[in-house]
Parts: sequence; C-alpha cells; structure tokens
Amino acid sequence: MSMATKQGPPKADSRGYLPIGIETLVPAVALEFDLYLRAEPAGAVVLFREQRYPLEPDDLDRLRESGVRTLYIAVAGHVAYCRYLHDQVTHNDSLPPAQRFQLLRAANRAVFETAFHSGNTNRLVEFAHEFGTQMVDLVCDQDLVLSSLLPLMAHDYYTYTHVTNVCTYCLVLADRLGISKRGDLLAIATGASLHDLGKREIAPAVLNHPGRLSDEQWEVIRRHPVDGFRALCTRDDLEWGQLMMVYQHHERPDGRGYPVGSVADEIHPWARLCKVADVFDALSCDRPYRKAEPVERVLAFLEERIGTEFDEEIVRCLRATIESES
Repeated sequence: MSMATKQGPPKADSRGYLPIGIETLVPAVALEFDLYLRAEPAGAVVLFREQRYPLEPDDLDRLRESGVRTLYIAVAGHVAYCRYLHDQVTHNDSLPPAQRFQLLRAANRAVFETAFHSGNTNRLVEFAHEFGTQMVDLVCDQDLVLSSLLPLMAHDYYTYTHVTNVCTYCLVLADRLGISKRGDLLAIATGASLHDLGKREIAPAVLNHPGRLSDEQWEVIRRHPVDGFRALCTRDDLEWGQLMMVYQHHERPDGRGYPVGSVADEIHPWARLCKVADVFDALSCDRPYRKAEPVERVLAFLEERIGTEFDEEIVRCLRATIESES
C-alpha cells in the first residue's frame, strides 16, 4: 500500500494569556517573553519574571513546592515562546531525545487545550501545523523508537492529550511504512492533530459518559467527523489526505463504519493510518469508565479485526514496530 498522497497563536483566555507548563522552562536562559503567575484560578495574573531575565533553579523549585505547575504568557508572546521551545527543547542536543519529546508534548498540551476550546478554526490549524513541524523535527529526525515513547505518553484520555498521542503514533508508523518525504510527514502530523476537531462541538458530559450511550448521545458522537470536515473543507492550506483523516477515521474496510460507510480503498490511506493510531491510543489509555488495556491485549484486539475494521499492513507494522524495539 502506498501511503503517499496523490492528491498565529491560539486564542488566549478571557484575560489575554496562554498557559505554559513550568517543566518546559530551562533555568539560566534569558527569556524573550514575560512570565506571569496566577495565584487563584479565577484571579488576575501578576508579573513573575520579566523578559531578558533568566529563571534560576530555585525559582522553579519554589513553584513546585507551592504546587504551581502552570505559568502564563501574554498572547503576543506566543511566537517568542515557540522560538524558545525550538531552541531550548526541540533542538537542544544537550537533552536526550526522549526528554525533549516529553517536554514538547507538555508544552503543547496546555496550548492545544486553549486552542481547541477557542472556537477559532484558523488558530487551531496554525497550532496543529506548528506542533506537527516540531513533532516531525523530533520524532522522525531523531529516530526515536516507539517502545521508548510509550512510557512517556499521557495515558489519560482527554482530547488534547489524545491528539498528541495519535500524532506521535501516526508519525512513527508512517516512517516505518516508508514515507520519507518531509512534506508528507508534516501533512500527516498536522492531519492527526486535527482529526478530532469535530469533538469541540460535543459536551464533555457526552464525551466522558460512563457506560452505554443512549441513541441520542451516540448520534451526537457520530457527527464529529462531519462537523470537523465541514469546518476545514473550504480551506486552501490543507491537503485532501488531511481532510480524509478528519472525515474517514471512523470508517471500516467492511463498510460498517461512519459517517458514510466507505469500504476498502474508498478510505484514504492516511485515514486508515489514523484509525489504527486512534483506536490503539483510546484502548491503551485510562477512560472515566474503565482502566487502560495492556498493550498486548490492544494489539490482539486490532489483529482480530484486520480486514473488517482495520488495515492489515498498518496493524502488522504497529506490532512489528513495538516488538522490534522492545
């Protein structure tokens, strides 16, 4: 199967600030942006460290001891923060690649959460592209192995952690399947980051509902590929394969998927890739109503459904990748 295609910052909160994890901040490095602290969840921010002045290790220790895990930057400082991540995290050769991966995901998790709930599709696409570029730089260029990344993944199933996991799995598998063009890898990473865009229309009470969904709730869930596709389909900065990752990642080769029941080769290769990554992550993460399944049991689940739900080459590649690197 050929997997190659044929075919600004996120919105701040109501006070104009973006959250960043303190674990992404490196001591003794001069900052290009002001850092703010919010003492109360709904309180005003106060200046914690002015740009040009570095943080000291004691600063971060005191924050951790006080239970502070998040600082804030003004939305205008987002570009400088991305540049800082690029220099101090993604391309910092003094940090082991696995640690860089963990820091990069932590840095983007809070930003993605803000972007996802902002309602601003333009900014969410911009963020997905930025994050995809960083992930390609790190995951593919550094030859990170999947077995070393699994313990570092966030295993709580929330949309803004799930999409970073799916992006990672898609990139690793695409690389192992022989996709080498950087443009294709970046497109896949961006598409994976956007695959659940339609879920922003779904209430958390439905997304995290314990137990069996009602018919009405299930219909709401089934709409998210269509809602995501409609939000993106008129853009000229996304490829067809990326749109199909959003629209077709719940289709099945046997035609029993949704939203339209596409079969076999009617499903874009990138959507087939996204489906395997999506289900693998969903089953291997803790959910509000059940604990994560062991990796071996998840792989067996996928293999039992080859040809009906999942693409054989991609599932075999996933198992071979995990086993060869263990």
